[in-house]
Amino acid sequence: MMEDEVGPLAVAVAELQTALNRADRAMAEELGVGAAEDLQVLRLLLAEGPLRVGDLAKRRSSSVATASARLDRLEKRGLVIRERTPDDRRAVVVRLSAIGKRAATKSRTRRLADLAEVAAGFPTHELQRLIEAVNVEPGTQLRSSAAPPAAG
Repeated sequence: MMEDEVGPLAVAVAELQTALNRADRAMAEELGVGAAEDLQVLRLLLAEGPLRVGDLAKRRSSSVATASARLDRLEKRGLVIRERTPDDRRAVVVRLSAIGKRAATKSRTRRLADLAEVAAGFPTHELQRLIEAVNVEPGTQLRSSAAPPAAG
């Protein structure tokens, strides 16, 4: 595909991402969650269920240290609970608290409503084609965002 064909898609995706990020910041402030990224962690835990800290970091494309600092903030607000796993006492699993689940559910509901508003102008078959075209497995790293190969 030529760059001039992809350019408008890149602009549209960037504008949509900007609008969703703006909505996340407003929702995070409304819920007293902290940063928009904190809200995204809550939604991830709502969708995936309890996760090990390392898995959560990988899913968010962050370091374990960054994920741990974010979880410290969320735990202080009573939104997540960290527990040692019974099968491996060294491993820590994070799950939503009742308050965190309510915040994540409200955020997810609002996010879906925002996306439904954007999608309302599209025929169903076009939406399906778009979903198929941009479907990326969770945790996938695109080539352009990967670290360059080591010099050998």
